[in-house]
Amino acid sequence: MLNFEDIQRYFWGSWRIMNGHADGLELFDLSEDGFWQSFQAITVSLPPLILSWIVFANDAVAFRPETGTRLSLIGRIAFVDLTAWVLPLVVLLFVAPRIGLRNRFSVYVITSNWGSALVNWLVVPATLVHIFVPTRPQLSLGVDLILNAVALVLTYRLTHVALKKTYAYTTAFFAILVTGYIILVVVLQSVLGIAMPEPVTLG
Repeated sequence: MLNFEDIQRYFWGSWRIMNGHADGLELFDLSEDGFWQSFQAITVSLPPLILSWIVFANDAVAFRPETGTRLSLIGRIAFVDLTAWVLPLVVLLFVAPRIGLRNRFSVYVITSNWGSALVNWLVVPATLVHIFVPTRPQLSLGVDLILNAVALVLTYRLTHVALKKTYAYTTAFFAILVTGYIILVVVLQSVLGIAMPEPVTLG
C-alpha cells in the first residue's frame, strides 16, 4: 500500500519529467509491482475528480433537468472518466509491440498514471473558480482553458521522456492518443445521455 512519501516522490518524479528532466524516472518504481501499483494513482485522483463530477452534475441539472438526477449524473460521468483513463492503456497493451513500444510500455503506463494524477490536482483551481465565482463564467472558462493547455504541454513532455523516442514519433503518438481520448469521451457521453452544460458566450 502506498504511503504519503511514495505519492510525493511519484508526483515529484512526474513534475521533473514534465519539465524535461529524464532523471525523474529514477524516482519511480519501474518494476512489475510498480506497474500495478501505479493504478493507485486513480485513487489519489479521486478527490479532485469527485469535485469536478459534482460541479458537472450541478451544471447539467441546472441547464437540462431532463438529463437525470445529480447522483445518476455523477455516476455516469465517473464511468466516462475512469473508462477514458484505463481503456486507452488496455488498447496500447495490444498494439505496443507493433509500434515499437514493447520495451517502453510499462514505463509509459507508470509515468502516465502518476502524471495524470498530478495533472488532476493541478487543474483544481479551475474547478474552485467555477464554484466560488459562479457569476463570472468567462473567468472560469478562461482559467480552465489556460490550465488545460498547460496540462497538455506538460503531459506531452512526460510522454516524450517516457517513450524515449524522437519528437516526431512522440508528436504522432500523442496526437492519436488525445484524439482517441476525445472521441471516446464524446461517444460515451452520448451513449450514456449525459448533457453538457450550455457553452459560455465570451462576446
